[in-house]
Amino acid sequence: MAQAQQRDFLSQITPFDELPQADLYKLADSMDVSYFPEHSKIDLTSSAHGGYLYIIIKGKVAEIRDGAIISHYSVRGFFGDAEIFAKADKKVFYEVLEETIAYKMPAAIFLKNLEGHAKFSGFFNTSIVDKLNRVHQTMQAAASTEMMMNTVCNAPIQKHVSVKEQATILQVSQKMLAVRSDACLVEYDDGSVGIVTNADILRMVACEPHGLLTEPGVVGKIANKPVHSVHEFDYLFNALLKMTRYQIDRLVVRRDDGFAGFLHQKDLMTLFANQPGLVLLKVEKVESIDDLVVIGPQIDELINSLNRKGIKTHYIAKLVNELHRKMIHKLIEILLPQVLQDEVCIFVMGSEGRSEQVIRTDQDNALVYSDDLAADQLSLLDQFAADFTAAMQKIGFPPCPGNIMLSNPEWRMSISDFKLKVENWFKNPSDTNFMYAAILLDGEAVYGQHEWLTEIKQTLRQKQEDYPVFLRHFAVGALQFNTPVGFFGGLQADSGKDREQNLIDIKKGGIFPIVHGVRCYALEAGIEQTNTHWRIKALMDRGIFKQEFGIELGETLNYLNTLRLESMLAQVAEGVEIPDNKVRLASLNHRQQDILKQSFAVVDVFKKRIVQHFKLESMM
Repeated sequence: MAQAQQRDFLSQITPFDELPQADLYKLADSMDVSYFPEHSKIDLTSSAHGGYLYIIIKGKVAEIRDGAIISHYSVRGFFGDAEIFAKADKKVFYEVLEETIAYKMPAAIFLKNLEGHAKFSGFFNTSIVDKLNRVHQTMQAAASTEMMMNTVCNAPIQKHVSVKEQATILQVSQKMLAVRSDACLVEYDDGSVGIVTNADILRMVACEPHGLLTEPGVVGKIANKPVHSVHEFDYLFNALLKMTRYQIDRLVVRRDDGFAGFLHQKDLMTLFANQPGLVLLKVEKVESIDDLVVIGPQIDELINSLNRKGIKTHYIAKLVNELHRKMIHKLIEILLPQVLQDEVCIFVMGSEGRSEQVIRTDQDNALVYSDDLAADQLSLLDQFAADFTAAMQKIGFPPCPGNIMLSNPEWRMSISDFKLKVENWFKNPSDTNFMYAAILLDGEAVYGQHEWLTEIKQTLRQKQEDYPVFLRHFAVGALQFNTPVGFFGGLQADSGKDREQNLIDIKKGGIFPIVHGVRCYALEAGIEQTNTHWRIKALMDRGIFKQEFGIELGETLNYLNTLRLESMLAQVAEGVEIPDNKVRLASLNHRQQDILKQSFAVVDVFKKRIVQHFKLESMM
């Protein structure tokens, strides 16, 4: 390639794109082209190939240790940096999987450019948290025009109006009119806050004596509580999410030092015109199961869009699960006979309950009902359960392989029977019952008498205290799968057919140990949050996890979930109906593999911590 092409090629590769142009050009100009035939071996300890950083122009190369492939490198991937930094194991060599053409950059020139360039040199020696933040920042910068990811302060905000609770309706109306606002905050003497809207005032004028307009304190009596708010630096899609969740058309915008004003749903809709975020409101207008069938693919498009924009999987999951719960709630409203609507609590569990399911791979749900249902009501409930599970499958939620669904009588019981079921898990401990306890701990109510699920969870927590040995056996589950790394820290595909295809089950290898390990800590500490990130934050707040470790663990989970999501999206694009949790190593570039190795190192550190904390040495 010509010199200009070499420079352009190198400028597209992280972290070389961090270098000043003059230094980048020096590196590019120092490169020569090397050719490696298919099936050839590259020994970087030899005089023929050592002393260079190799950047692939075309082809594929595998890094091999002890007969196992631990990394793949393809176009724009580079290898040889470990050897240059003397971090490589002597048993490592490289095999050419496909005919390869690569640039080779002299080690001396490469090392010289590390001096004085913190970002460039930092790439090769930074923490996993720093690397992951950089990945997301880079991707989000390319997507800055996506309005959903703008902050609230970029949207039209009505001016802040507030009065004391002793104010009159007339005074409130005059203040709102002066700044053209349709809402006003009411500050109470006890420090709490309420909100009055123009609709509240019109309702009062129409229904109450007009003398009340000038009576002090009336505004404090008609104000609405609680006040739902959003921070001015939060994402706009989080604001829309709150409006959808609480079925309100405005939020109070808050600053660190007080309130800034009001954000209206109609203004958001203007901003979101033709944006994928409009699907948030379409769920509210659903009137039939067929309408819900249409919503499913639109949510899938939203997932694809947000993932391409570099949005962290944690935020995507938060948004998508709110939509999924809205879909489920609407489905229940359509199918559940009115006579039963106050007699049940329906809840989702597992990844749905944790708000961590993005792709709809299955459904985990249950139903508890009043102890006082009559025979005819139970018959109606049985029919609803069958219709609900069938409809869930129709709108895009595949059935649970373990049959943990409310159509199964084992997961559809009276509240008293469900509590007895939980007690029996402790009286008859088994791997299956441990799994059931874990699934229930993650449960979140989506319809009906939410407090019934709270009571059932309280039964579980009480029994855990009565049977202290339970927690040790429960925690062992976090160690049941091996971390997919070799003895020297390289990536190692699973055995059998998966090894032939260089596949890693990223859920078993990394995601599950974090999720279940954090769940165990949360159960021990009495933390009620279900989402893994919320649990980590709560453990940090209580000093159980140090800040640095908690952040590292959360970012590691985010990255592993991102790789799983991208693999699942690729499988769906290829026509796979229910994608699995396996990631093909050959599909990951150099940077992704590097961060994945560090992620699994964090997982191993966490596993050791679990062993020590729950005293599991004798149980392994």
